[in-house]
Amino acid sequence: MASGSSKMTQIYVGLGLMAVLGGLYYMQRKQEKATTNTSANTASSTSLPQVKVVPEEVDRIVVKAKDKPEVVLEKKGADWTMVQPVAGAKIVKATVDELLNGLKAMTFKDSIAKGQDKYGNYDLVDGKAIHVTASKGGAAMADVWFGSSAGRGQLARVANDDAIYLVGGAFGYTFDKAPKDFRDKKVWELAKDNVVGVEIKDAKGALVFAKAGPAPAATDAGVADAPAAAADAGPAPSWTGTFNGTAIAGLETAKIDDLVNAFAMGGTLNADDFGDGKSDAETGLGGPDATTITFRLKDGGVAVMTLGKSDGAMRFARKASDATIFLLGAGPAAWAEVGLDKFAAPAPAGDAGAGADGGGGGGAASAADAGKK
Repeated sequence: MASGSSKMTQIYVGLGLMAVLGGLYYMQRKQEKATTNTSANTASSTSLPQVKVVPEEVDRIVVKAKDKPEVVLEKKGADWTMVQPVAGAKIVKATVDELLNGLKAMTFKDSIAKGQDKYGNYDLVDGKAIHVTASKGGAAMADVWFGSSAGRGQLARVANDDAIYLVGGAFGYTFDKAPKDFRDKKVWELAKDNVVGVEIKDAKGALVFAKAGPAPAATDAGVADAPAAAADAGPAPSWTGTFNGTAIAGLETAKIDDLVNAFAMGGTLNADDFGDGKSDAETGLGGPDATTITFRLKDGGVAVMTLGKSDGAMRFARKASDATIFLLGAGPAAWAEVGLDKFAAPAPAGDAGAGADGGGGGGAASAADAGKK
């Protein structure tokens, strides 16, 4: 009996010793792993690229985004201007600030691959990468290629280093810009309440609209009858109009408001794009089918826009005293080559022969006929 008890004691002692040894081994491996990771992270951190961009000091930026044209910007004094592809084009400073702040915030987290043969796997080759260079006095402060960003995050590489890095603080879409994305697209500032007249001239004829003034004050003799007379006459029209010099019957004044809003809503007209380098033959701005719209202002000034050929939903345009060729969006583009029918209600059946001033409401047909005489 004593012999059996002794054997059980030996077994328990053996199991306890194994547990102690196992625990010591686990603790030692954990400590070794921690030491190894700390050493590796320290080495990795010290070998990662360091890009230090001070936005206020940068005086030249070059962006080649994927298959888009290369953009070169230079700082002249406090202002940025485009050097390429459209020399002298006005630049939106906020767009430049966004780009530089993105470079400033960028940090390199880890190296995930190495070797130029790996670039294609991460869209870090010409035509797919976004290459951005920011310089001061000819010396690069940042020379970075941004590639794919799916999965693990934004990937990038830097000049004179064939490693591929995971970066934080910056994203490729911030730098994925075409020349038009840097440019000031403002065409003009025009308050719709300042417009008192509109003229449209094209191959279809000449439309002239004038904002109607307030109704004349009633005389003393007619004061008693004024309210009744006004009620019988209905509301005074907000616009009057002629086509080729003849008054337009059935004028839909709301359409003139729509026209003014298309060019003056919000007080600023912006272009969608530009038609740089295109000839008048290509844009139609010098041809007989061009439409010229003149907005007459309260102070006696004018704002003149010529509309040419369409380019999809947009249309080539050029304002007076400015050689810049704009591409205007569908709103203003819709007012080219409109003709009389756009503004006059169709003549009622049987009234087609009524004159513009004959009270018969001849509408578009009568004004058009009168304009041909």
